Amino acid sequence: MQGNGSISFLSYDSNYYNNDLYKSANNLPLGDVVQSMCIYNRMGYICVNNSQKLEVVNMVDFKRTAKITIGSPRYFIGYSNRGYVSDWSDNTVKVIDLSTNTISKTISCGNGPEQMLGYSQSIFVCNGGGFSIDSTVTVIDVTSLNVKDTINTGINPSSLVMDANNKLWVLCSGTTGPDYLPNTADDIGGKLMQIDPLTYTILQEFDFAQGDHPLKLTKDVNGQTLYWLHGSGGYTGSLRKMSISDTQLPAANFINRDFYGLGIRTDNNDIYCGVPSFSQNSYMHHYTASGTLIDSLAVGIGPNGFVFY
Repeated sequence: MQGNGSISFLSYDSNYYNNDLYKSANNLPLGDVVQSMCIYNRMGYICVNNSQKLEVVNMVDFKRTAKITIGSPRYFIGYSNRGYVSDWSDNTVKVIDLSTNTISKTISCGNGPEQMLGYSQSIFVCNGGGFSIDSTVTVIDVTSLNVKDTINTGINPSSLVMDANNKLWVLCSGTTGPDYLPNTADDIGGKLMQIDPLTYTILQEFDFAQGDHPLKLTKDVNGQTLYWLHGSGGYTGSLRKMSISDTQLPAANFINRDFYGLGIRTDNNDIYCGVPSFSQNSYMHHYTASGTLIDSLAVGIGPNGFVFY
């Protein structure tokens, strides 16, 4: 509720750094709770959750080109020349006409829609539960823009990736129950699932232990390795990784430190992690693919995600 969300920018050659790129480019604050950002067709789409808007910026100079009012935007993806925004305010996905930057359709899904992914003729929407729980992924047809199926999953699926074999992996965080207490009777651990994206068949399931609540699934450049933050019910966790050919979950952390944000660089698999802080500016740690710390950089408050361009 402070309106001090920001985007920190660092060029790959480290010759340029800006700790609040949007404000510098537009002479305006970005807003309250910058949930996520996505780049599509040379435009940046920034979900500013509490400010109830999707900011659209030109990636040449980061100037605002549009502002779209949305109740509680979480994530944006661009697919087949349309935009899709998951919206917590009414448990829907907003379809964005990218030529006019307007909402062209609203599609109902499950509770607390989070990350989305486009593949073939479908948009897969993780229904992360929001302020309750859910155990489904909604499948939207990209031609009719109607819901064509629902996939049952573990509790509170919130992130997903497509691997090298064109198989869908969905990470479910589980729940600590309404009392928010770990290791009690209503604490249900997370689940990692591999799904055929054409038939919606569940191919593999990996159950986390009670008290284990993973989040923020991502992958390496080649789609051979999965990464996530291994937490205990909050918004943070230590880094773990797993090959898509492994037959069991890893037992140990890959980087044994508590993080809030996670990103894998899309050209060399370098690892970027945000250090949690919700009241003051924090840090981003930059690691090699083998887990060696390269450097750290001061960033804004609550660094929860990374975008590479």
